[in-house]
Formats: sequence, C-alpha cells, structure tokens
Amino acid sequence: MLRKVSTLSITGALIAGILVSTPAYAAVSNGSTCPTVNKTTKVSGFTYKCVTAVKSTVTLDGAKTTIYLPATATTKNAKKYFLAVDCINESASYTKSAKELTGLETSTAAALVEIDAQIAAQNAASANVQTQIDALTKENADIAIKIKEQTDLIPIAQKEVTDLTAKIAGVTKQIDDFTVILNDSKLKLAKLKEDKVNAAKNAVTITKLSTAISQLTSSITSLKTYNSTSKIQMQSLNGSISKYNSSIMQLKNTVSKNLASIESSKKIGTTIATLNKTKELTASQLQQAKDALTQTKNSRNLLCSAGL
Repeated sequence: MLRKVSTLSITGALIAGILVSTPAYAAVSNGSTCPTVNKTTKVSGFTYKCVTAVKSTVTLDGAKTTIYLPATATTKNAKKYFLAVDCINESASYTKSAKELTGLETSTAAALVEIDAQIAAQNAASANVQTQIDALTKENADIAIKIKEQTDLIPIAQKEVTDLTAKIAGVTKQIDDFTVILNDSKLKLAKLKEDKVNAAKNAVTITKLSTAISQLTSSITSLKTYNSTSKIQMQSLNGSISKYNSSIMQLKNTVSKNLASIESSKKIGTTIATLNKTKELTASQLQQAKDALTQTKNSRNLLCSAGL
C-alpha cells in the first residue's frame, strides 16, 4: 500500500532542523559529509546515518530546495553524506510505492478495458431488451394456452380409461358367463350324442345345441377381441396422459426459463449502472494511489532537505 505522509515525522524533522541550526549541532545535518558508510550519530535524539547519496534540487512549497537522496547501485557521482534516518526511510517508502503504482497502473488499465467491454456488451444487449421481453411474454402467454388445453384433456382421457375399465370388466363377466353356458351346453350335447337309443328323438335338440354352441363360441371370441381392443385403447389413453403430463412439465420449465430471462433483461440497466460505478471507483482508487505517492514524495523531499 502507498504510504501516507507522516505528520509526526515531518514535525520531528522540522524540530531537528531548528535544533541543528544552532551552533552546537551545525556540524551534522542532511548533506553533511561523513567519512565512513553506515556510521551513525545522534543530534538531540535524532539519528543520522552516513550513506552514499546524491544532491538534487526540487521545488518544495513553491521554492527551490536542495535535497539529498540515498543512492542506488546504478547512481553515478554519489558521495558520502549524513542523512536523517527519517529521510532514508521515507525515501525507501517512496521508491517502493512508486514501483507499486506502476503495477497498479497496468492492472487498472486492464481492468478499465474489461469494464468498458462489459458496458459495451450490456449496452448492445439493452438495445433489444424490450423486444426480447415482449417476445418472451407472448411466448409464455401462448404456452399458458397449451398448458390449459393439455391439462383439460387429462381428465377427459382419465374418464375414458375409467369407462373402458368398467366395460372390460363387464365384458369379462360376459365371457365368463358365456363360457359356463358353453361348457354346460357341450356336456349336454355330448350326452345326447351318446344316447344312440333316442338319436332320432334328440336330433332336433342336438342341432339346436350345436348351433347355440357355435354362436356362443363366436360371441366369446368377439367379446375377447373387444376386450383386447379396449385394453389397447386404454394403454394408448394412459400413454397420452403420461405425454400430457410430460409436455405440461416441459412447457412449465420453458415458462420458468423465460421468466428468468425477462428478469435478467430487466436488470441490464442496473448492471450498466453498477459497471459505471465500478469503473469510477477503479479510476478513483488509482488517483488516490497517485495522490498518496505525491504526498510521500513531498514528505521525502522535506525530510531530506539540506541542513535539516
């Protein structure tokens, strides 16, 4: 983080400047030459350290001011000077903050490009928002009609299944009853045919029984065919009911998705406003960092002023 100006350090430096301006301490201040690097000395509680440094001129509070700054490995024409420890520390803080600001400027520039791209995309999307909302609303209205139509068909199909179930049960009973009669008639016919003594007498009855057995057999076959057809119809109806339910579920899911899309579309304006605020905040944070660096630089220049 960029370091803010230390008011206490500046005040201390000013006091130190006042103190070293007296004859007793005039020998040691920022810019005093020294013989050995890293040698320290104290003046009225303030520590000065011998370092390699360079002399420079800056504008401080509108006036030209001479300052001494710690040298780096690549600095040319550096000499050994006493510098206040506060000056050394503030110089290091400024160097670190300046490096951090360079990285922050790069990341901020990339972030602003991304935010601008998002804003552009949202603006492009917002141009057709109302058209999309109207289309989705109409689609949901059409779907609602389909859902009602298919929902209304379900009880009708269920009633048909109930009716067919009852009919199948009735026909099954008829088949059972006719089967009993058929079996009884076959037994009677068999006995009459076995009675050879009364063959002539039983001939008419045998003919009638044979005809009745044939008719019963045909009726039972027809009834079984009817039941088979009815069962197929019932299976088809049950399948239709399942399809109706499945279709209704899918249609409702589509409605839910459309409603979510409508809500999302309505939020585009809010999203754009949020992105613009984010953009302002991002730029503001960079400016704050620059201002803080300027404060740190001014603090450094003051603490490193010649004679302080």
